[in-house]
Amino acid sequence: MLKGKKEILIAILVLTSVGLFYFGFGYLKGSNLFASGRTYYAIYGNVAGINNDDPVSVNGFRIGKIRSSTLIPDEDVVVLELEVSHSGLNIPEDSRAIIANTGLLGGKEIDIEMGFSSVFLGDGDTITSGTEQDIFSSLSSSLEPFEKKALEAVVSIDSVMKLVQVVLNQKNRTNLESSMQDVAETMDNLNATSADLKSLIASESSNIKKVIENLGKVSNDFAQISDSLKDIKFNETIHRVNASLDNANAILGKINSGEGTMGKLVNNDSLYLYLESASKDLDLLLIDFKENPKRYVHFSVFGKKEKSEKK
Repeated sequence: MLKGKKEILIAILVLTSVGLFYFGFGYLKGSNLFASGRTYYAIYGNVAGINNDDPVSVNGFRIGKIRSSTLIPDEDVVVLELEVSHSGLNIPEDSRAIIANTGLLGGKEIDIEMGFSSVFLGDGDTITSGTEQDIFSSLSSSLEPFEKKALEAVVSIDSVMKLVQVVLNQKNRTNLESSMQDVAETMDNLNATSADLKSLIASESSNIKKVIENLGKVSNDFAQISDSLKDIKFNETIHRVNASLDNANAILGKINSGEGTMGKLVNNDSLYLYLESASKDLDLLLIDFKENPKRYVHFSVFGKKEKSEKK
């Protein structure tokens, strides 16, 4: 009888230990065996780094776990079954289940980004999925512009090196040395010219001084001429010139209107006609005089004898 009681007690202890182990193991994995949880599904194209029992959280607070993952070969996607054990949490239908990084070592979790819809997901619904860029991808994207610039810099350096090689070949080096020698000779010539110029200035300093003094005198003369021009009463002179021009205009006006002798000569053609007629008569007289001179001049060497004979 006592032996049977011991066996029963041992069996009860074993069952109690198994139950406690089961509940403890489930608690350690994040499962609340007494809570009324809900299940959601999320579809991903790539679940690298995701394992069953990885946490499901909201704003860093764990609300459940990944219960299972199923590959759909025909659609080339993976369906994750998300178990949310937080009974008081309602998830809006426009929320997203993001595969997020939990640290630098590559840990993953499902982070629920809560939406703003007033309609909530029900048990067994599918939540919109997404993937957070890992730190290495982020660094790669950030370094991409620098990579391009570094590549451009390398290409530029390569071009410069090629140019340097071209410049420093034997032929160009010889030409460069010749050019440098020409430059040195030019500098020597400039130095010699500068020395000659200095000596010329030193020897002609007295003449240069005289030229400067003469320029000063010329400047003073110009100043005196300017003062003299200032003293001339240009206004009175211009006034007199204008008065003379007015008088000349008045005289010309009278001539044009026919006033006075000059006006009559200019505007009346009778005198012109008379002079023209007289000129024609004079021409005719001269012609007749040339043709018949005896008609106008009686000339004879023996004029007195003729008179005596007539007597």
